[in-house]
Amino acid sequence: IDPENLSPELQAHVDRTLESLVFVEGGTFMMGDVGFERTLSDGTVIHRPWAGARDTLPAHEVTLDSYSIQAYEVVHEEYDLFTRSTGRELVRANRLHMPTRGPNRPAWGMDWYDARAYCHWLGELTGLPFDLPTEAQWEYAARSRGQNVLYATDDGTIDRGRNYRGPDTPSGATPPRAFPPNPLGLYGMTGNQSEWVLDWYGRYTEEPKTNPQGPDSGERKVQRGGGWLGSAEYNTTFSRRPMPPENTGGGGGIRCVVNQTSPIEAAPLE
Repeated sequence: IDPENLSPELQAHVDRTLESLVFVEGGTFMMGDVGFERTLSDGTVIHRPWAGARDTLPAHEVTLDSYSIQAYEVVHEEYDLFTRSTGRELVRANRLHMPTRGPNRPAWGMDWYDARAYCHWLGELTGLPFDLPTEAQWEYAARSRGQNVLYATDDGTIDRGRNYRGPDTPSGATPPRAFPPNPLGLYGMTGNQSEWVLDWYGRYTEEPKTNPQGPDSGERKVQRGGGWLGSAEYNTTFSRRPMPPENTGGGGGIRCVVNQTSPIEAAPLE
């Protein structure tokens, strides 16, 4: 692919993608279930985890370089362009899935390998180092550069129908911008479509402190962000969902990053 000689359709896709990127300034944060302090009746202050899931502990210090991340999950219209361009089959294209398969709905049903292939395809189109985010990159962005918040909403809480799906929200993952973004400007990172990340699933105690990428090998990859079918307690900014990389039925949405430490220059959309 020659990034300087793309078809009008591919160039429009590149322009939209680059315009959607949010620059995330790197830094140091406590990754995992950071927890909260509670004051007892006798004045004693104790520290408790938010949820206490074993695989989200211990909270540990991580330092990340700067990067850019897509503001929204890849939608079916975008992923369909990828499948047509690379000779892959459409995902979730049968009659059963059509009600939740609108062109502006988050794409799902691809395995980890195809999810990463999509990000690499963007890299071929642009000449930029696109990839799936690491767990640390995903969580740092969801928490608006590492703030101690439970949910990646506009205020860190869930207010059903305003910043999170409610009883009147249609079935399926919601389109981009259906609800307000988190303070960093990212949409749908809590309880919309679960998203593949780069890492193999493993214990945090074995990770390096700087730009961790998970274990070198494993049997399961990780999805982040919970999902629209899951309860809110499992859709926190630190919840982890191990999943075989070949699985296509467990959500598996996509949100790519660019591993470049300076902001991406994008031509304004017309």
